[in-house]
Amino acid sequence: MLTHVSTRHTKLMGIEHTNFIRDFEDLPFPAQCAYARIAGRKGNVFNFHHFHYSEIQDIPSQFKLLRESGFVRGVSEKDFRSYLSALTKPELTNLMLDQVCESEFKRSWKKARLVEIACDQIDIDQIKIPDGYIVQSRLKTYNYLLFLYFGRIETSLQTKTLKELGLVRPARSDAATLKYQDQDEAETDYFYASALQSFKDGDVSEIQTLIEAVDDWPKAVDGPISVKRGKLLQKLGGLSERKGEIEKALSLYSRSDHGHCNERVVRIRYARNADEDRDWVQQRLEEMIENPESDEEHAFAEDFYARKFENKRTSAVTDLLRDSEIRFLDEAFRHAPEQAALRHFKEQGIEAYRTENQPWQMLFGLLFWDELYRKKDDQSWHLPESLKTRSFYKAHQTAIEKKLEGLTNVPATLLALLKTLTHHYMEENGVFSWGSRSIERIKALITHSPYGALSSVLRLMAQDYVATKSGFPDLMLIEHGNVRFVEIKAEGDVLRRNQLTRLRQLKSAGYKAEILRLGWHIDPDQTYVVVDVETTGGRPGLHRLTEIGAVKMRGGEVIDEWQSLINPQRSIPPNITRITGIDEAMVAKAPLFSDVADSFSEFMGDAIFAAHNVNFDYGFISTEYQMIDRKFRHPKICTCSSMRKLYPGYRSYSLKNLCQEFEIKLESHHRALCDAQAAAELLKMVNEKRIALQNGG
Repeated sequence: MLTHVSTRHTKLMGIEHTNFIRDFEDLPFPAQCAYARIAGRKGNVFNFHHFHYSEIQDIPSQFKLLRESGFVRGVSEKDFRSYLSALTKPELTNLMLDQVCESEFKRSWKKARLVEIACDQIDIDQIKIPDGYIVQSRLKTYNYLLFLYFGRIETSLQTKTLKELGLVRPARSDAATLKYQDQDEAETDYFYASALQSFKDGDVSEIQTLIEAVDDWPKAVDGPISVKRGKLLQKLGGLSERKGEIEKALSLYSRSDHGHCNERVVRIRYARNADEDRDWVQQRLEEMIENPESDEEHAFAEDFYARKFENKRTSAVTDLLRDSEIRFLDEAFRHAPEQAALRHFKEQGIEAYRTENQPWQMLFGLLFWDELYRKKDDQSWHLPESLKTRSFYKAHQTAIEKKLEGLTNVPATLLALLKTLTHHYMEENGVFSWGSRSIERIKALITHSPYGALSSVLRLMAQDYVATKSGFPDLMLIEHGNVRFVEIKAEGDVLRRNQLTRLRQLKSAGYKAEILRLGWHIDPDQTYVVVDVETTGGRPGLHRLTEIGAVKMRGGEVIDEWQSLINPQRSIPPNITRITGIDEAMVAKAPLFSDVADSFSEFMGDAIFAAHNVNFDYGFISTEYQMIDRKFRHPKICTCSSMRKLYPGYRSYSLKNLCQEFEIKLESHHRALCDAQAAAELLKMVNEKRIALQNGG
């Protein structure tokens, strides 16, 4: 890490950073290892007597060298909480028994609670810090060097280490490509990135310090650093609002010209209901409508102005939702409304795709790849700087407009995109993620878009990618050769401002775009597959399947069955064999799960997955598919929880006891097909009761 930053980012470092690197390089190797060990641990207070590493000889001597070089120091008053947290729970309780009245705490309490009490009741001057406790120092310098290395906030090299060991799949390049002009710009970005991390971590003292020192924050010019500053002011202002400190919130919001902050200032000043505030709000809204910071801000300003100054009673969002169509689909898909709608349209014979943002982002990235990544060092996981600073369209306007004009030649456009995809396939980039299904969706979008509509939307993305990259509708439908976009909203879903803006933009461009509200009912002809699995134990991934049994039902009748023993590729514990009767000899020649995966998927089809304690069975099967790099996604229903809800009052809701209560046949309990058949009878009872309740019975 130090080699990387010292060779690539010299101009971004000050004397304290170069001294850190020099002092570290001057240490003997065992002392370097000792510092690397504490830098890789959580917290910043340690007892080096607890360190036992074969590569570090004479650990006390190494930490003496580290103290002399300023890399560690003794525990001081400001480290007291961290010191208490570094103690083991027995060490902490023993300390409290010496210093705190026993009536003030219980040993059984969680350690975090004990630390709070100890901080309140004990003064560091009252105790002797045991020999061996040290504090990692020069942290500000170290954390800044980590920031230069990763290009983001990291508190240790643990992420890098896990990737090097192959324990975490690398999703992006570790060595960031930084584009700061000088050290001041880099340190300003670090300041705002660190502050946002402090807010995310809930560091109360640091948050309060930030608010009190807001006048001394470093200046941030237009661009990504300014966006971070606006986001920080937004978060701190929101915190102040929640605490009832309205004037402080207003002061914080007013320091930013970013959309959400502008909106909050308008709303707060309007709510104060003073004449001067109302006049100011009206003028400010008119300015925002005339010269908005973003499309979202323009939508807010128009809507708020219409409701507050033109006597319009409802918001644009309310109007849009009220005017939208509502359809009732099977309630089994309640937790997957987009999937339910997609299935519904396909059953009607309509060509339908799940879209949202991915195909738009991928089309934009492929179409303008040469302009986005003109320089070799631009090809990183970072979003290109020109998109962050909204300078992309201006810098490449001629080339962009030529490509947009060429979209009318569909075959040539598709060929050009295919060439770009082939040449750059799976290269890391900050605009989109690669997905094979996106190609099919992009082809449909280009082929069936109205004349000029696609170029209009892509032009908006080129002009302000950050503001227009998200919020696109959930589904794309192709009907009679034309594209229609549908945003799905189930009960309780809200229409976000960027979604409203995208719908407006798509309509303005020439597309049909609308909202579809979903309601839920129970379809008596729905297909279910009731599943039971037997396993080698209770943890998916660690334990494996030994048997699957499945029963397919439609309209309350069994229409098919599926069963197979599975070779788990591991031993079967004796206690499991006693329960299920399945031993290693029985599964020795049974198929592997990978051998039956296609057959079981075909049997499932588009059915709802049902089981008694459904998460257990579903969890094992979905994990098995993950292990062969395949997805398993189906809506679920649990016969156990459904029986509890619809048939209350029984002493036990285990499969065995319910079968006894309702005289359901269960001859070979803990064999998969037998248990699945019994659970299918319970599902029949559940659905009869659910349909009766739906029909008012």
